[in-house]
Amino acid sequence: MTALIYPFLFLASVGFVTVLSVHIVALAGSTSGFSNLIKFLFLGVFVVWLPAVLAMTRMTREFKQKDIWKAALRGCPLWMKRGLYFVFGYAFFADFVLPIVYGGGMGSAANTARGMSAIALTFYATAACVLYSATRAGQFGQSRRCANGHLVGSLAKYCEECGAPVIPASFGSPQNPM
Repeated sequence: MTALIYPFLFLASVGFVTVLSVHIVALAGSTSGFSNLIKFLFLGVFVVWLPAVLAMTRMTREFKQKDIWKAALRGCPLWMKRGLYFVFGYAFFADFVLPIVYGGGMGSAANTARGMSAIALTFYATAACVLYSATRAGQFGQSRRCANGHLVGSLAKYCEECGAPVIPASFGSPQNPM
């Protein structure tokens, strides 16, 4: 099942880099790259988004609603999680603050290119992070135990049965492979 994820992860990564380059060009004031690529960029979002949603659904079905993003991104390194959160914040900034900074209003071609490419960045980054996490999520939380020996969930800090703290697994052990 994981082998099917890699082509979509590759497409999400390539899409992110492409949209990032178009966004940087749009920040410089040129919208020709965006107007030529818009059909392909947003079609690509749908191509990678469906597998990302399916992978996220499979990875988070055993978790509480409040822990969905923790569960979905549990296979990502810390820098990737922080990068995704940065992209979310930047998309908000690009949609509402950049039109004020650059002038021309919300309807100008350059501001539309900046805002829409920032939104596409968010979708591609989310898809890439979720799909990457799906390739690694099986390695995390396998047979974690509390101090009293009870099995606990992969996000738990304390045992749901007795309240004892979870024993941290040593790096490279069978419970936490490298």
